[in-house]
Amino acid sequence: MDVLLIDDHPIIHETLRAIIRSVRPEAYVHSQFDLASGLFQAGRLRHLGLVLLDLGLPGCSGMDALLRFRTQVPGARVAIISANDEEDRVCAALEGGAVGFLPKTLLPKVMAEAIRVLLDGGTYRPPRQAPSP
Repeated sequence: MDVLLIDDHPIIHETLRAIIRSVRPEAYVHSQFDLASGLFQAGRLRHLGLVLLDLGLPGCSGMDALLRFRTQVPGARVAIISANDEEDRVCAALEGGAVGFLPKTLLPKVMAEAIRVLLDGGTYRPPRQAPSP
C-alpha cells in the first residue's frame, strides 16, 4: 500500500513516516512538500491507499487543497492533517469529502491509532473540544 504525505514541514514528514511504519511496516510512504507535486505523484501511484494532506500549504487557503485534490484525484482517500483543529474546520473538511481529520496536536499514540483506523479503511474524527470559558 502506498501512503502519500503532502505537507510543507520536514519534521512532520519524519514524524508521520515513523508513525505509519510503526502501524503498517509494509506501507510505502511517499513525501511531497507542495500541492502540485502531490497531485502529480498521486496520479502515478497504482496502490494509493491513503493521502495525508495539510491544509496549510503555500498557495492554498481554507479547503482549497482538499477541493483541488478531490477534483483531480476523485478516488483517493484523503485525510487532513492540520495545526488548526477548530470544530468548523473539522466539519468543513469532513463535509468536503475527507475520510479523516488529524490535528497535529494529537499525542503520538493517538495519532498512530487514528492512522491505523484510516489505513484499515475507516474514518477518523477527533474528539470535540470543550468550548473555552
